[in-house]
Amino acid sequence: MKSSERKVALTFTLKLADDAGKILIQQSQKLFNKPLKLIHKGSAGLASEADLKSEELVIRRIKKKYPGHEILAEEDSYVRKLKIQGPDDPTQLTWLIDPLDGTNNFLNGLPFFCVSLALVKGTEVQVGVVHNPLLNETFYATRGGGAYLRRRLGGKYQTKKLRAPVVSQPLKDALISTNLGSSRHNATLIRKFPEVRAFRRLGSAALELSYVAAGILDAYWEYKLQPWDIGAGGLICQEAGVPISDLAGQTFNPYVPSVLAARSPLYDDLLQILTTV
Repeated sequence: MKSSERKVALTFTLKLADDAGKILIQQSQKLFNKPLKLIHKGSAGLASEADLKSEELVIRRIKKKYPGHEILAEEDSYVRKLKIQGPDDPTQLTWLIDPLDGTNNFLNGLPFFCVSLALVKGTEVQVGVVHNPLLNETFYATRGGGAYLRRRLGGKYQTKKLRAPVVSQPLKDALISTNLGSSRHNATLIRKFPEVRAFRRLGSAALELSYVAAGILDAYWEYKLQPWDIGAGGLICQEAGVPISDLAGQTFNPYVPSVLAARSPLYDDLLQILTTV
């Protein structure tokens, strides 16, 4: 894609994420008084009215603006039982849509959920937006155009460019996000992992990657993810200068179902731990 095309797509995606976020806020207000209708997806988790209404808006707008683009959306993919894999055509333009990343948080009233939208050419993410409507924060990036955080503080919006810090802080002082208690993780790793300052688990891969890009978290890794979980956040990390790969150390690709992102030099330390346990 040309730089000018990415800029147009970014403007469109920011507005789209904001409008989808308004739906999540409306549904959150509804949830405060009574439960939402739920869809149980087995090992794929839960979906709610909020997921469905947000996704419907996003898909409708994308089809109108970009009728020639492919769309890979979380709830639609579940309904159609799609096999998730990267495109054969390296020039194919595809939207990766998570209309509500952090559904469990949303349903329990935790303020860590977001809309995650990414435009991908082949397997290379071109535009990424991660928008948390409840906390009024939006992370966004374009390939070659840098990564940014826009956050509302004290009634005023402020925007800053994200550049990952490179410091010699040791692993024992790191704040890391992962789900060590999950069956996804090797029990040996849980027992042998070295001391760190603290672990967090925010329940939203898109936000966790964005927080690493912003220096709020020092590192994040996870297994068994989907392209819409990590597409936007992965680009935001790349453009902020955060080392990011799959858990085998291969170049970041949203269609590979694992991710490790960490500021330097922690990335190398964590990759060695995760590939030798």
